Amino acid sequence: QTLPCLACFVMLRDRVCGVALVVVALSCFVTGGVAAPVSDSSADVFRFATVLASDMVLQAAPQQAMVWGFCNASDTVFVVFNGHTFKATVGPDQATGALTTWRVLLPATAASFDKYKITASTGSATATISDVMFGDVWVCSGQSNMAYPIAHDPDCWNASNVNCTTRDAQCSYGCVNHSRQETDAMENYDDGMRLFIVNGQSSKTPMADMRGAFSWQVPSAMSSKFSATCWFYGRDTYDQLKRAGKARPLGLIAAHVGGTPDEHWSSQDALNKCKGPNPWNFPSNFTDSVLWNGFIVPLLRTSLTGAVWYQGERNSRVDGRTYNCSFPAMIQDWRAKFHKYTDGAASAEFPFGWVQLNSNAGVEGNYDNPTLTPGFGQYGEWAAGFPSIRLAQTNTLSLPSTFEAIVLDTPVASGSVHSPYKQPVGQRLARGGLSVAYGMHDVAAVAPVAVSAAIQGTSVVVQLGGVGPGGLTVHQGAQGIEVLGGDNVWHSVPVAKGTGSAITASPVPPSPKAVRYLWYSSPCTLQTYQCPVYARVDPLGSLSGEQQNFLPLGPFVLPLEG
Repeated sequence: QTLPCLACFVMLRDRVCGVALVVVALSCFVTGGVAAPVSDSSADVFRFATVLASDMVLQAAPQQAMVWGFCNASDTVFVVFNGHTFKATVGPDQATGALTTWRVLLPATAASFDKYKITASTGSATATISDVMFGDVWVCSGQSNMAYPIAHDPDCWNASNVNCTTRDAQCSYGCVNHSRQETDAMENYDDGMRLFIVNGQSSKTPMADMRGAFSWQVPSAMSSKFSATCWFYGRDTYDQLKRAGKARPLGLIAAHVGGTPDEHWSSQDALNKCKGPNPWNFPSNFTDSVLWNGFIVPLLRTSLTGAVWYQGERNSRVDGRTYNCSFPAMIQDWRAKFHKYTDGAASAEFPFGWVQLNSNAGVEGNYDNPTLTPGFGQYGEWAAGFPSIRLAQTNTLSLPSTFEAIVLDTPVASGSVHSPYKQPVGQRLARGGLSVAYGMHDVAAVAPVAVSAAIQGTSVVVQLGGVGPGGLTVHQGAQGIEVLGGDNVWHSVPVAKGTGSAITASPVPPSPKAVRYLWYSSPCTLQTYQCPVYARVDPLGSLSGEQQNFLPLGPFVLPLEG
């Protein structure tokens, strides 16, 4: 079967910071597992919505799971579940209201590996889904780094080419570290994990249902075409819950398109929050929402645990204050809309995590004492580029129940925006998700962050939080810290030492005003794990690329005290 789909965009290279963009739209040649495309014009046929299918995971207690579908306005619909019958609410769809849907909130059902059958009927028509488990549902969304598959070819990884002397898949797009090992291990999760890929479409109007999908499958059947970030996040979360005696099924829904800004994924309500008179605001007549309409609106009746996000590269070409508004506005709006259209079943503050942007492009010109860029904040922090997007992402942690993975120390030697080292991405995201969504705060107790900075003699001392009992690993003499002097130049100041929960760099320039750290697209070379400062931590994860006992200190810019 051949299925043209946006979900199958292969992002060979993004045009970010001067790197050429090559987008190849592919048809997906697959055997089985793909739901037939649907359109709103055919949605009057009585059925379940596309996201609801046999072998799926529905959201477990304490939430109620919503099941829903399409019918005629005159239909009376009943749903049979676990020996009980429930009358459905029949009314306008959640998109434009032009179609009629039925929906039922099932009783809160404990997470388990038991299999259930759910039947909906009008009396004259019946639809059934079977082998349904109750557990936790996570939505994974974003652009090409979320779309990046485990492997287009499971045998693609070439350990002899980690320096990218040949620009093969692992050095451009679509081949994770140790791809064969990771693909073969997916079958170990067939008992308790289920995967789903949205085949949405760009649409100027909200769509009640998606055009089709790679429908719910066990991991070994979905195999290596699934999102690597989503898979490693879900897998590590699943493993840690099991180890903690909290085993439960996990359902992962992947909805992603390469090369897309967050405006595509935001409703008009969210976009309206960022209109205004400033140069970085959207103009009063601004509209977009084309992937919100085609990918997310069809999911809005899904009860879920939370969402994880990997995006921002496409927004890095303009003043970072745009994203500093649009990204948190999008999160708040997603939460409000899922809460509304699940009749309150989805939390109005469901956990939302994201990956801070990885490294991208070359390292030429880094730490060459650049002059302050005027007009982009007090310290030039909002100038277009990856650093200002990272700042906006970190600022968004001010929203409740959010978490962030710092990964800029996992670049690929080619300088591509698409790194094959997605295992640390999933692992670091899982630490945050386990803490925020499951109360397992011990796995996220170590999360180094800059708190304050002061001048002491001829040195700058940065106080850190979230260091933990393992302390710091500091590469003395490394570049990474810059101090803004009275001459409005960012002077590179080598790291001198790390003691306890503080790092020191010296000597500082005359009349120092501010300090910043890792303020470049690729600030730590193009080799993995080469940033100057790490906090030591117990490893999380068990497969390739994850036996790491360190977490990096992320970028920051701070005024200097004293």
